[in-house]
Amino acid sequence: MGVCQSHSDGKKSNKQQQLQIVSEQTLQEKVKNKDNVIPRHKTMPSIHCYSKEKLVSCKSMIVSKIKKRVYGEALAKFYSVLNSQFGYKNNDNMGLVQHNVTGVVRVARNILKPNEQDQDFDHLITNLQDQSYNSLHFANIIELYQDSKSYYAVQEYCSGGLLIDKCGLIKEEEAIYIISQILDILEEIHKQDNYHGSLSISSFALYDQTNNHYVKLIDVIPIFQAKEKSKISEMQKDDRQAVGLILFQLITNKPITSQTIEMIIKRPKDLPTKTEWYQLVVLLLESRSSIIYEQVLQNKQYREMVQKQEARYTETIINKSVKKTSYIQQKVLIIMNSIFFKERQQQLEKIFKKNDGNRNGTLSKEELYTALGTEEIIDDLFENIDCDGNGEIDLDEFILHSCDRKSLITDFNLEATFKELSRKGIIVASNFSRLQNCDEEKIENDMVEFCNSKRMSLEQFKKLMMDLL
Repeated sequence: MGVCQSHSDGKKSNKQQQLQIVSEQTLQEKVKNKDNVIPRHKTMPSIHCYSKEKLVSCKSMIVSKIKKRVYGEALAKFYSVLNSQFGYKNNDNMGLVQHNVTGVVRVARNILKPNEQDQDFDHLITNLQDQSYNSLHFANIIELYQDSKSYYAVQEYCSGGLLIDKCGLIKEEEAIYIISQILDILEEIHKQDNYHGSLSISSFALYDQTNNHYVKLIDVIPIFQAKEKSKISEMQKDDRQAVGLILFQLITNKPITSQTIEMIIKRPKDLPTKTEWYQLVVLLLESRSSIIYEQVLQNKQYREMVQKQEARYTETIINKSVKKTSYIQQKVLIIMNSIFFKERQQQLEKIFKKNDGNRNGTLSKEELYTALGTEEIIDDLFENIDCDGNGEIDLDEFILHSCDRKSLITDFNLEATFKELSRKGIIVASNFSRLQNCDEEKIENDMVEFCNSKRMSLEQFKKLMMDLL
């Protein structure tokens, strides 16, 4: 059974809801009105078009909870199936799909409607619409579609493959770094008096194909199913034990059986029971409460391992040699990054805040050194990132030097951004007025210097930004 079809003869659900969503479909409606439709590109990032009232600096962006609308139209109207047999796990009725306009690749899951009215099923769909998990390690449901037989949940696609494929191939520090990410999302789930209940190493995937060991929970449906309150404490314990088994499996590449937990706790002589990773496995298996999250966070050895891996990741994403930007180019890049690379921006914000030791909203040279874990070219790098030369790096400056300009600055992205910023086919300085800490006079001066006018056309806008490549 493919992702865009189902074989159930079930009755149409009585629950037909009229709700709202910000999604790729918004962009499709905009593009339809253009004379020349922009051809899609297979590597285009996801776009979430914000209204001009919502275009703000990343410093002040507030993530609001938006209830997802269930589209009463066929999934195939908006997405093309790339691989109908694709699945993260066996028998998961999932397919790999690509949006017909943006080209973004997603995973679509076919959820069959029950033959009879089912309160638990309605509860699941309502929860999918209301999902409120903010962890960066949660592969979110982006959109929901339905026909008479099925719902189709469109989810983030993690291109790096299943975490299980890394078993026996990674070092202790890398494995503990991965576990710290898994605990991040699990802590959030448990704090909401919820649980997963069927967690395993196959529940996670690597976000992309780089070697940064950044993982996401992809098996999210169990979280939104109806739960028995009396079982919450017991099932949360099972979740924590599952994380311990994931760490054990990552290091040893041994299969998990019903006797594995008992065997680990007995500390057999043929296993490295005195290593840091083994101690963490036992800690997770024997944990009785949510205090485990604080215990891991406060453990010096684990914390140092995680910080080392985070510094390694930070170093890979900061561009050490990029073209200098004008003031208007900086503001446009910030806007584009928040629209097209929202996920990456959230990662960068987390890294920035974690290394802002005195919580003053900036990074000093010493704090940047801590983030990178290296003294090499730190002086030149700091000078390049500090665009305004005030001796400190703010969040916008940090993001500017960490964004992937080659992927960000494309014809498609520039046209979509121009459409968001412009009025009546032109951009003027006042179009940037809704950005926090934006100096319209500097914007206007840059426009005059670049195009000898206080008004900028689409072609001039494209050239302005393409000059950064």
